Amino acid sequence: MSRNTSRVVAAGLASLSLLAVPAAADAAPTKGLQDNAILSDDPALRASFFADAKASRSRTVRVLVNWDERSTTAPADQIARIRRAAVEGRAAKVRLLVGSYVTMGRGKRAGSKVSATTQSRYVLFMGDIADQLKDLPLAGYLTFNEPNYKTAWPTRQERAWVRLSNRVYKQIKKQDRGAKVLVGEAAPNTRSGDASTNPGAFFRKALYLNSSFRPTSRSKAARTKLLGDGFTLHTYDFSRSPTKATSAKDQWTHGNLRSTVSQIKKLARAGRLSGTAARNIHITEFAYRTEGRFKTPTTRAASYLKSAFSLAKRSGVKTFIWYQLRDPKGRSDWKSGLKTSDGKSRRTWTVFRRLR
Repeated sequence: MSRNTSRVVAAGLASLSLLAVPAAADAAPTKGLQDNAILSDDPALRASFFADAKASRSRTVRVLVNWDERSTTAPADQIARIRRAAVEGRAAKVRLLVGSYVTMGRGKRAGSKVSATTQSRYVLFMGDIADQLKDLPLAGYLTFNEPNYKTAWPTRQERAWVRLSNRVYKQIKKQDRGAKVLVGEAAPNTRSGDASTNPGAFFRKALYLNSSFRPTSRSKAARTKLLGDGFTLHTYDFSRSPTKATSAKDQWTHGNLRSTVSQIKKLARAGRLSGTAARNIHITEFAYRTEGRFKTPTTRAASYLKSAFSLAKRSGVKTFIWYQLRDPKGRSDWKSGLKTSDGKSRRTWTVFRRLR
């Protein structure tokens, strides 16, 4: 065979090999669950949860640590329960993704500042969590939950939140150098009459960018980058199909997922987010309600779930976490279980188990 012929053949084989390798967007997201059952002191309930996690081939379990806005160290009982869950989860091949639940904006007017003391306490609190869990094989940490929601963080303080999130990122890395630290976790949209901010607008303002993703300032502060090893989303939408986009692109609902991914990449191109973070997008909360005025009928929810997962797959999302395996018992302002409170399966559970 001549040298030129060899080159042609090699080139052809290379082309075929490239075609045989699926694009990143074709890889199915890692499935995950979130449910308070893993922190229960009832061993049977925990065992049931992890058996279901294994049956559904879930690989990530999200858990939030409650913060009282005063402590600089994590509560010993919560850490003990998380450590127990991490150990018990190994048999089911799941790893924990650990974040926090905070209400720094509750009762505060728009534009109100969170005191430096409170912020420093939170940074130390999150660092302490990482220090106490650093020997465990975790999926990672989350710096903050829903910063664009008015009870979590005061409105009109977007840029201050970036500084806080970056401090938390550095503190976690200081305690657990090899940990993955994810950022974002914005609520998908504002509610009627709500003073919260749509996530698209929130992150642009937070990072000194206009609607065209161009800088609004040349100051040093304006060049601040949101530090993170991945970017996270909550993409709930209880009013429409998960594949139906809204006209308001600043809403990061599931139907706007492609636009959302595009905007996150634009943040990276503007130098406000790392390319690594923009390529590692995770949905850390998704579900359909099973009770209340936002309830989605089970048959429709099951169909929507298939469509939502398929869109996440096509969009290159890395993780897809359903919020609540079981409905909470008794009265609750949020029920979205794949199962009833007593463990009876819904059609959504059957669909979730089969998602690939």
